[in-house]
Amino acid sequence: MSLELGNQTLGRGKVLFSKFQTGTFTPEGFRYLGNSPSFSINMAQQKLDHFSSDTGVRVKDKSIVLQVDITGNLVLDDINFQNLELFFFGSSSVIAQTSATSQTQTFTNVQTGFGYRLGMTGNNPTGVRSISNVSVTSNTTARTLGTDYTVDAERGIIYPVEGGGIADGHTMVVTYNRAAVSRRQFISGTTQIEGALMFQADNPQGQKNDFYMPYVRLGPNGDFNLKADEWQQLPLQAEILANTAVIPSQAAIYCDGVPYA
Repeated sequence: MSLELGNQTLGRGKVLFSKFQTGTFTPEGFRYLGNSPSFSINMAQQKLDHFSSDTGVRVKDKSIVLQVDITGNLVLDDINFQNLELFFFGSSSVIAQTSATSQTQTFTNVQTGFGYRLGMTGNNPTGVRSISNVSVTSNTTARTLGTDYTVDAERGIIYPVEGGGIADGHTMVVTYNRAAVSRRQFISGTTQIEGALMFQADNPQGQKNDFYMPYVRLGPNGDFNLKADEWQQLPLQAEILANTAVIPSQAAIYCDGVPYA
């Protein structure tokens, strides 16, 4: 017969987050953030110490806590648009592109080896997508696909070929059709995203304790590698707060054990 002592725990579980409903501190609904390789909570305290100095060696005789800072460090490897919003303080939307034919765009002082994106405007800085029926002239001469230029049709980019008929300094005119397509786009922002955070334990070993943080501010906590020999990860930090201004009795963290009769 084996005898197990203590409650050694191998931590596993899911992290869920809910933004607040507009103008409130009420969660609008919790979203599973996807696989999270790590999630930790850090508590740091600032104390004011007092020492008795009446005899040779000072002796600490009082110590009070002035401040407690609680943060959570979270790493996600589910790289979806909603998680990118948390890292970049951003927002996302669906960009609907309408179809059009015989669209024309002129590029002056073209340089070979460069790429030229079609449809870039102040309101649409990343340009058009899904182009077709492309024709190109430079200095009023029709140019040949593959010999003088190449096309990234999905991204809407024209690349003059080095050594081809489109020389440095030419004026290039591109005519193309664009398809009716939609794409999701997120843009970065400057305001931390606020909401509530929930950890649902699913340990293979040890008691399953669920944690709830009713008021957190999420933001970046390190590098997001766009290119590396490893899975992309989003490092986030959660500033864990006690919303006592709205709910005086509210704590920063709640932990619920397994229910029992």
